[in-house]
Amino acid sequence: MKAESDGQDEMGGGVAAEGGGGGGEGSTSSEATINAAERYMKEVMETFGDQEEKLVMFREIMNDFRTERTDIAGVVGRVKELFKGHNNLIEGFNFFLPKGYEITVDKHQPPPETLDFIRLVKERDESVYRRFMDVIFRYQREHMDIIKLCREVVNCTLS
Repeated sequence: MKAESDGQDEMGGGVAAEGGGGGGEGSTSSEATINAAERYMKEVMETFGDQEEKLVMFREIMNDFRTERTDIAGVVGRVKELFKGHNNLIEGFNFFLPKGYEITVDKHQPPPETLDFIRLVKERDESVYRRFMDVIFRYQREHMDIIKLCREVVNCTLS
């Protein structure tokens, strides 16, 4: 069963099919889509190169869509869950979706690994945790640059 949105019934009907993707001048829409797909797969493989199960799951999702075992809404839900915490991959996947199926992400929610790291700091040393969180909150309030943030984090963990 194929999902339909605005008369488009394939994932290739999104931004790429309308010429909104990359590829440069003179390239056709299909060339732009192929180039974007290659760049996207490279990014996925670089991100999960050490997690073969994630790569296998992504291939299964794509294969399930190709063989019509799932519709676009199913693909969207599974991709969002699989790439949770990797907003760049989720947002990059939008390139291939038809209009009306864009995946939105909460840019203010840190990746799960970040939360695990913060919990670990808290468990190991409460005073370092407090100093660390103070630096993070100041970073948000004062919009300090990333270099200054890194220095302050190092200083709070060494003092």
